[in-house]
Amino acid sequence: MARILVVDDDLNLLQMVRLMLERVGHEVETTNKGAEGIARAAQMKPDLAIIDIMMPDLDGYNVVRRMRADPATASIPILVLTARSQEMDKQTAMRAGANAFLSKPVTAQQLTERVNSVLEMGVDYHVHTGLLTEPMDLENARQPIGAEPLSQQPDTHDNGTPLRNVLAVTSLRGGSGGTTLAVNLGMVLARQGQRVALVDLSATGGQIGLHLRLPTPQHWGALLGMEHLPDADHVLALLTVHTPSQVAVLGAPPAPTIERLSVYIVRGMLRTLSAHFDTTLVDISTLDEASAAALQMAAIVLLAVTDDLASVQTAQQTIGVLPSLGIERERIGIALSHVHPTPDIPLSAMQRALKRPLVAEIPYHAEQGAAIRRGVPLVVAEPGGPYEQALRKVQQALARVG
Repeated sequence: MARILVVDDDLNLLQMVRLMLERVGHEVETTNKGAEGIARAAQMKPDLAIIDIMMPDLDGYNVVRRMRADPATASIPILVLTARSQEMDKQTAMRAGANAFLSKPVTAQQLTERVNSVLEMGVDYHVHTGLLTEPMDLENARQPIGAEPLSQQPDTHDNGTPLRNVLAVTSLRGGSGGTTLAVNLGMVLARQGQRVALVDLSATGGQIGLHLRLPTPQHWGALLGMEHLPDADHVLALLTVHTPSQVAVLGAPPAPTIERLSVYIVRGMLRTLSAHFDTTLVDISTLDEASAAALQMAAIVLLAVTDDLASVQTAQQTIGVLPSLGIERERIGIALSHVHPTPDIPLSAMQRALKRPLVAEIPYHAEQGAAIRRGVPLVVAEPGGPYEQALRKVQQALARVG
């Protein structure tokens, strides 16, 4: 049987995994700190390392990367076992150099089967299930989160450094007003004389065009599958101008798409827009490698939340995930939009739950739904009204956050 190292800051989980593995004959050592796990792995040379992602001293992604970068631990197979279950989490773990990914909670049978599969295949293979494997690209397994394979990095300085005039507006729960916020904020900035670009990164059909009644015959779908970034003229040609406001929109494909933009293309696209516009607003409604790259390049990430329990819970989870993508808490602002005349949750309770101050509070407006259906944003329909005044406060607060 095998010698296995388990690294997890949850002591109860450590004990449970130890018992599961010892019952089938494995020898198990544990530690609850990421940095200590790396040192223990180099010392004991286990047959397998099982690593959690969310640890306080050093997250699991960086533990995996450092083990892969150190010749003393590079040949140790790694299984990531985590409560995080999104496809983005799995892809990030695999890119960091993990051989397999398993979500908690896990049964003894599931754990044993995956452990046995990884032990059988070894460090040279990704193990997706006990029956599905694929060779690993060890040359690129050490690249940081969101990095393109080395063979696809013609411009080595093109990294995920935040751009001062790029703002991401995100809500990972539908109905939380992220797109509404992005569109109206773009209108406010344009009215002040700024050149504004709105980017719709939705993979499930564009929303910004619907909010503006603006067909976008050209969209970022034209960049799918490209290995090299087209020149600036090509990117700018994909924009559609909203004539009343002069806001330029980079729309999403009209139908849902499985294929996603590469990290390299997203970064280059945002660099082009940043160079040609005073402010680029990116509307993000899902979390995958493309949207993670956009979040990483935003000077500020504005999290849209509404006054209901489900939205607050999703916001809590999002705030917990963003630091693992390299987005410091100082770059995260929260905008609360009231969607009911009377809030479901008291403001004080929401602030305690989110543990972050609000950038701004946007009042309830009975005509918001009608404004979206008409394709005329509220700040355009009612210039100078309470809604626009609230968004101007958002702008002022963002200047302080940035």
